[in-house]
Amino acid sequence: MNTNMEKLNLRKEWFVFVSKVRKQKARKTKEPVSHRDAMKSAALEWPVEKQKIIRRHERNAKKQKKQNVKEEKEDTHG
Repeated sequence: MNTNMEKLNLRKEWFVFVSKVRKQKARKTKEPVSHRDAMKSAALEWPVEKQKIIRRHERNAKKQKKQNVKEEKEDTHG
């Protein structure tokens, strides 16, 4: 496996998502939103978002692998 490929860290992605939800709720309510409240709201939407993140990661890994194979072919034939 390529060392440049990032391992998917869902815990980090969870907190990024909570942060995004917190900002959205604050804009909607025009009041500050606590991290805890944002976590409660984010938990309802997390399964869908998690699948999107996983698919995005797999898609990027596939692109990276394809590009690496292409570069190897060019190096050996070029």
